[in-house]
Amino acid sequence: MPFKSVPVRFSLLFFLLLFWGGVVSRSAVASVPVPDTAAVAPLQLRYPDPQKLQELRESKDFQYGQDIRPDMSFWERFWRKIGDYLSQMLSGTSYDGFWKYVLYAIAIGTTVFVILKLLQVDFVGLFSRKSAAAAITYETYRENIHEIDFDALLAEAEAQGDYRRAIRLQYLRTLKLLTDQGLIDWKPGKTNRSYVSELKSSPLLRPFERVTQLFEYVWYGGSSLDEQTFETVRQSFREFHQSFAKTA
Repeated sequence: MPFKSVPVRFSLLFFLLLFWGGVVSRSAVASVPVPDTAAVAPLQLRYPDPQKLQELRESKDFQYGQDIRPDMSFWERFWRKIGDYLSQMLSGTSYDGFWKYVLYAIAIGTTVFVILKLLQVDFVGLFSRKSAAAAITYETYRENIHEIDFDALLAEAEAQGDYRRAIRLQYLRTLKLLTDQGLIDWKPGKTNRSYVSELKSSPLLRPFERVTQLFEYVWYGGSSLDEQTFETVRQSFREFHQSFAKTA
């Protein structure tokens, strides 16, 4: 009998706890105030200012796009291919053999060429044999085209068979004609190519460039002239002077 009464007691206690728990929860729910829907203001949508929005769109601080690189030009593609070819060649096993020494030879040759150009070495005279008749027998650094008696000196050079000097005098007289007309600005030590560039907008450019090439070939070529070659070159100067007379 006492052992049977224990479960009954626990059952009554559990029932009382559930009952009072339900009462407490109901009272708590009843105490929560119910909002008055009529007193709550309706939601209002707020839109940004269109002008401010446009300013933000145009601001560089909010531009997150990536610039697209324009297509490469022809020369950029060309040098890119050259670079890729050299990279492949240098990375190959054949570079340790033949191509290695070819590149060394090109590098040394380019360096020597640049040094000789900076020293203003005459390549024609360096690799050719000059004849004895081609020696300069007078000083050229004292020449002043405004003080030279061209007729007398030309007659003297032709009588002596000094055709190289005669061609030089012909060219100097040409420079004087152009200087007197204000077509070039003659100065001692100025290069012939400078005078050619000064005539780039003149119809005399091509004829003058031709006689300049003839003079440089004769004077810097290091070879003596025979009478027949001299007559051919002198005729070219005469034709230039005739063209000059027509444009003057």
